[in-house]
Amino acid sequence: MVFWIAFLVALVFVLGGLFAVLVLFGLSRSAAGGDVDWQIARLERKVDLILTNMGIGHDDHVPERVVQLVRDGKVPEAVEEYIRLTGSRRTIARREVDYLRQKVKAATGDTGPNPE
Repeated sequence: MVFWIAFLVALVFVLGGLFAVLVLFGLSRSAAGGDVDWQIARLERKVDLILTNMGIGHDDHVPERVVQLVRDGKVPEAVEEYIRLTGSRRTIARREVDYLRQKVKAATGDTGPNPE
């Protein structure tokens, strides 16, 4: 009987310790999440700069439906359509649509305000 009580107490301590370690690990990862996102964004900017200097253009992988929405000045709808068609996150979709909007503006020579 004493053996089982000691065994259960030891088991509770071990499982409690593992739970505490997992909680602390989860908290430390969520606290550093912003730093990781910032570092990834920084690396992406560097790669974009390298590709630009090498003469390699931006990926032209935007679906035609999104291009048409941007040409029509429907930027929010274009972002939603990009997300729906590609499954991308909103930040990525917004960046791609903004890039496409600038590209369309340059091609048409439009210097007016943003259509938002």
